[in-house]
Amino acid sequence: MFNRNALLFVAGAAIFTLDASVATAQAKKAKPQRRIPITKEAPAQPAHVDTVTVYRTDTLRTEPRVDTVRVTQTNTVTRVDTVVQTVTVLPKAIGGMYLGLGAGPNLPFGAIRTVNNPGAMGQINLGWQSVHMPLGIRLDGTYTQFSDNADYDYLAPKADMMNGNADVRLNIPIFQHLLGSAILMTPYAIGGGSYLRYRNLRMKFESETGGIGPQHAVIAGDDETPASTSFDSNWHSDWGWNLGGGLAFHAGKKEIFVESRAIHFNHGDAFGTSWSVPITFGVNFF
Repeated sequence: MFNRNALLFVAGAAIFTLDASVATAQAKKAKPQRRIPITKEAPAQPAHVDTVTVYRTDTLRTEPRVDTVRVTQTNTVTRVDTVVQTVTVLPKAIGGMYLGLGAGPNLPFGAIRTVNNPGAMGQINLGWQSVHMPLGIRLDGTYTQFSDNADYDYLAPKADMMNGNADVRLNIPIFQHLLGSAILMTPYAIGGGSYLRYRNLRMKFESETGGIGPQHAVIAGDDETPASTSFDSNWHSDWGWNLGGGLAFHAGKKEIFVESRAIHFNHGDAFGTSWSVPITFGVNFF
């Protein structure tokens, strides 16, 4: 019993001695290399932040490869078409003041027929005509040179006639849109007073006696004097009147017309009634 207790005591002492040696060795080994200053209150140090950027380079190695590329080319054509829509604007007929020109043949009738042949006539117009009102006025002047009758050619040069007319024109509102909306077709009547001047105009005696040739004619103005002894080539004048009608085609600022009038006058009781009938083709500009 005593021996076993002594053995335990010896073992415990050995173990204690071994632990003390190891602790002493570790204490000697852990001695610090530098002195650490110790103060009572050290100032607070700010936090330090480090930014770390990591770059990585990857190298990719691939085996050689042969690619077959088939290219299909598609051409896209863009076309821009400009479409212009044409709107037909009908010309609006304009009325009011106008100036016109005309020409055509002038036919002699009555006491001046056959002894004078038809001649060429020119005409100028000045008037006012509304599109919406039927009544208008017109002034016009004409000049005509009649052709000679062979039986009376030797009496004097060709006959000249001038006349001025102051007329009223009355549009007749029928068939106006017969040719469509663009053209205003207007029949009309025209008439008024006339003043005529003429020279070398052959006239027939109404009694069919005296005078010269088979028509018993003389130069107007020779009614009191035998034609065999005196020829009158002076200008003479008479008053008369005219009446007729026409057809006008009005579009925009222009009006094309054709008309005919009978212009009546008397030179004296010896000659009877005379008629000048001009047929006029013309245009008025509004």
